[in-house]
Amino acid sequence: MMNKRRVIIAEDDNNSSEILQEFLKKAADFEIVGVAENGEELIELNFNVKPDVALVDIGLPVLDGMKAIKECIKTNPSLQYIFTTAYEEYAVEAFDISATDYIVKPIKKIRLYEALEKIKFPVSSEESSVESRENKNKKLIVKTSTALQVIDSDTIVFIEKMNRKTFIHTREITYESNETLGNYSKMLNDNFFFSHRSYLINLNSVAKIISDGETYFIYFHDFSKYAHVSKLKYLELLERLKQ
Repeated sequence: MMNKRRVIIAEDDNNSSEILQEFLKKAADFEIVGVAENGEELIELNFNVKPDVALVDIGLPVLDGMKAIKECIKTNPSLQYIFTTAYEEYAVEAFDISATDYIVKPIKKIRLYEALEKIKFPVSSEESSVESRENKNKKLIVKTSTALQVIDSDTIVFIEKMNRKTFIHTREITYESNETLGNYSKMLNDNFFFSHRSYLINLNSVAKIISDGETYFIYFHDFSKYAHVSKLKYLELLERLKQ
C-alpha cells in the first residue's frame, strides 16, 4: 500500500489557508503535517518535519515564498512544491526552479487536485529503498576552483555551509566548493545526517555531543573541528546514533 504524501502549507491569508486545508483533507493520498504563515516559518517547518510536498504562497511576509523554497530544497532536495499566488507574472521563475505547478488564486478544488496529480510518488518498496541507499556513491566528486577531486565518502567527517561556500572536512584536508549541502546529501548514503541547516555530518564519526546552554556541539573521533546540532534536531540525532 502506498504511503500518504506529507504536506505543509505556507500561506499568510487565513481564508486561503483554511480552503487549502479543507481541500487536502479530502485528498486521499495526502496528509497535512504543518502550516506556516511566513517564509521563515516555512524554512523551519521544512527543516524539522521533512515533508514530501509544500503548497506555498509566493507573497509570504518576512521572506517571500520563492526565496524560502530555494532555502528549503538545500536541506530537503526531494521536496516537491506547488506555488499559489494572486499574480501570474512569477510563473516563469517558478518553473525555472522546477515547481510542480503554479496555481493562480482564487484556488479551485479541481485545479488543486490537478496539481496534486502531478506529484511523483517514489517507489514504496522497502527493498528498493534499501537498494537505493546502498547504491549511493561511495566516492564523492567535488569541483573545486582548481580541479575535480574524488573523495572517499568514508573519509568525510562533516560538510559545512558557511556564507556562500561549502567546506568538505575530511580526515586529511578540507575542500572548498560552490555545491549545495542538499546536492551533496543526494550523493551520499544514510550515514550522513543534517544536524543543522549548515551541517551535514557523518554519523559514523561522531564521538560526543556537548551542550552549552541552548547550543549543542558535535565532536568527532580524532578530529579537531566541531559541528553544531540545532535544538530541534537534537533528539532525532540521538535516535539515529542509537541505530
